Amino acid sequence: MFISKPTQPRQFRKPVRITITLSYASYAALEQMSGEQGRSMSNLAAFLLEAGLNATRSTQ
Repeated sequence: MFISKPTQPRQFRKPVRITITLSYASYAALEQMSGEQGRSMSNLAAFLLEAGLNATRSTQ
């Protein structure tokens, strides 16, 4: 006799919030880019950070 276990939904990690300090020039550039792209500053910052991390990982 075969008894199957009920499938459990995959566990996804929740996003984590952090605080960073930027130079004014970086802040101004981020603000301008977010306005041009129609994205929030936090969304754009997360995207740029992830892109930078992925680029760093691919070159190692």
